[in-house]
Amino acid sequence: MGILSHPYLLVVFNALISGGAFLCFVLALGLLALKYPRRSAPYLTLLCFVMGVTQLYAWLNLNTIIFDIAWLNYIFVGLNFMIGPGVYYFYKTTGDEHYDAGKKTQWAFLPGIVVSLGIPLVNLIAPSAMPTDPRGFFLTGKPSFIDVVFTLAMIHNSVYYFKLFLATRSVLTANKEIKQNGGLTAFLLFFGVITFINLYGIFAYLVRDIRHFYADACIISLLIVAFLILALRFPQYFLKMKPE
Repeated sequence: MGILSHPYLLVVFNALISGGAFLCFVLALGLLALKYPRRSAPYLTLLCFVMGVTQLYAWLNLNTIIFDIAWLNYIFVGLNFMIGPGVYYFYKTTGDEHYDAGKKTQWAFLPGIVVSLGIPLVNLIAPSAMPTDPRGFFLTGKPSFIDVVFTLAMIHNSVYYFKLFLATRSVLTANKEIKQNGGLTAFLLFFGVITFINLYGIFAYLVRDIRHFYADACIISLLIVAFLILALRFPQYFLKMKPE
């Protein structure tokens, strides 16, 4: 933990994490403002918002800004359950505009909704299960209820990332152009980095070093910048410039 006292490292972490959070929220608002959005836009908007919240909380923890009401420190936990299905359905609807997820999509986001609503309830019923300081595990080595739930969120997301790579063949069948113009490589690289970020978060828990979580948040910021570049390079997959 001593390395975090280095002023230059704190400046880098603060700049990347706060900048990433700001960019995520700006992108989410920008997607909402699209006049002719793609069918995949709602999933992308959700992802930008959720990653923005995650970045915001990483910045709050880095600067030891902690709310007195314990559950307010864990809003990001329930939202993280939505990243995996958000990535998966964004990939499917982007690769195949005719893909219809149906009610399966709603069920996929149910765990995130349940956990988001359940955390304040648990805090009310059993306040001792939820320490006020979200860094408790890294400081004491004793996992709390919330640490277990957040670990489950990362495992839950990993399942969807695995499904995503299995779905690559069906996406290629539905959209052969995506491979010819380099879009497939860009997509797989983008989602490969997301998978790495998720695994890196699990690694941070295993080695009990919160510095890895802050580094993970910095990688998310760089990923968002990379995504913005991809959206400009392949607008036909991320945006819709005119109605079909």
